[in-house]
Formats: sequence, C-alpha cells, structure tokens
Amino acid sequence: MRIEINVSPDIKEPYAVINTNCVTAEISNIAEVLGKVGTSAPVIGYIDDRMVILDAKEISLIRVENEKVYASCKKEVYLVNKRMYELLEILGPDFMQVSKSACINLKFLESVEPSFNGVMLLYLKDGEKEYISRKFVPKLKEYLGL
Repeated sequence: MRIEINVSPDIKEPYAVINTNCVTAEISNIAEVLGKVGTSAPVIGYIDDRMVILDAKEISLIRVENEKVYASCKKEVYLVNKRMYELLEILGPDFMQVSKSACINLKFLESVEPSFNGVMLLYLKDGEKEYISRKFVPKLKEYLGL
C-alpha cells in the first residue's frame, strides 16, 4: 500500500482520502481506525479509594475475573467499570482479545510459547503472562505475519 501525506498551511483540520479500485476488508478496517482517531473516551481505573485515568499505551492486559474487569497498568491492577468489549472499542487496534476472559496490548507482546492442545502462552514485556485460546490463534498469527 502506498501512502502520501500532504502538508499545507491552508488545511484547518486533517482529513484522509483513500483511493482504491474496490473496498476490501483491509480498506474498511483502515477507514474505521481513522474514523476513531481522537475520539476515544478515557479509561478510568479504580484502586483502593482512588479513581485513576489510565493511559491506553500503558495498559498491558485486560482480564475478566468473577464478572469484574481489571486492567494491568504499570505493575498495578485497576478495577474498570466497563465491559471488556467496550474497552476493546475504546482502546483501538493495539488491543486484541486472546481468550473469552482476556485481551492484551499487542505493543507489550514479548514472546509466544506453544503449549498443550494448540493453546499458546503469551509473555508480555511487563512480566504478565496470558494464554491465548485456539479460537484467537489465527488472528495472532496474522498480526505476527505467520
């Protein structure tokens, strides 16, 4: 894919134009991602009696335990009052669901280790570990270019 960026002082607000001969899934995904840029709501985490605004770039793992959603960020675990699918929408394409109860920030992915029954163990840069279920392995392989 070829990319052009034109800079002009006459342009008041950035906009994107996609030229293509047909709309593919890749083009649709790109348009969706571009449409969401700058529109994400903040993620609020709770720890003890504090409310903390979490930076999406620092969240490594989101996990559901006992019907509650937790976000791991900077060696702390915060309770988040949103459902996992809502967080995936807010946080964008850097986050991928890896099991029924977990999603990871792909920027934190350090290594992948095959495990039993087609399941893989993911190691994150901040020391967190999470299993990826067979259902989500093809998407991870696509991300890794395998």
